[in-house]
Amino acid sequence: MLLESFEAAGFKDEIAAIGDPLFGGETSLYIEEIINKKSDHKIFAVFRGEKVAGFLILSAVLDEAEILEVAVSENLRRKGIASELMEEIFDWCGKNGIGRILLEVRESNSVARNYYERFDFVKDGFRKNYYRNPSEDAVLMSKKLSGAS
Repeated sequence: MLLESFEAAGFKDEIAAIGDPLFGGETSLYIEEIINKKSDHKIFAVFRGEKVAGFLILSAVLDEAEILEVAVSENLRRKGIASELMEEIFDWCGKNGIGRILLEVRESNSVARNYYERFDFVKDGFRKNYYRNPSEDAVLMSKKLSGAS
């Protein structure tokens, strides 16, 4: 579900606990920007019971969107949660005039790259030395949505 800023505030600790270890604290920064309405980023969450099981942060500008972060609680991985998030953003993007979704992923993260390819993301190029600790290239990927021109 798409969380409004006031809803994100109620779940910020749960979301940060999932994302911050994976993204070096950036998740907390994104959430604060969303809560304080300093950005137009969107945060989608999947719940199991009343707990956040996974989240996806999306930036949408005009007819393109970029996946900034996607993460699932460690004990709930490989249970279809990330796929639920992807299907939800595809639906949201389609309803909001988004024709293309972009993302970047570490070159060494073949599991993630293969996962995105299953959703018809294609490699568009590389961003040299994009990541730090360790330094690594980013693989740029995108997906054109059905019906997009």
